[in-house]
Amino acid sequence: MTANDLNARLRRMPEAERERILLDVVMECTATVLGYHEPDALEPDMDFPEAGVDSLTAVEIRSRIAARIGVPVPRARFHARTTFAESAKILAALVAEAEGAPVRP
Repeated sequence: MTANDLNARLRRMPEAERERILLDVVMECTATVLGYHEPDALEPDMDFPEAGVDSLTAVEIRSRIAARIGVPVPRARFHARTTFAESAKILAALVAEAEGAPVRP
């Protein structure tokens, strides 16, 4: 599935499902960059430093996420203590903003 395919699919989903898929994307990209074979080693309520992410790996993770979802992931939208679940909500808002739709609270 290409980034455009996933992006189009995400835009058609209800918000809760969009966040669930984006949580999977965040955890998969993070696990890959950190060298885990499966994202199961990570928990949705973990923050990036708790998982072992530093500033260099954070750049790689954001790049991978952006490539997967077809939307730029600005560093300013994430802070060091953002959890994976919070990241999924932020990404859902970015996808909605990119499509021009109003962001749902």
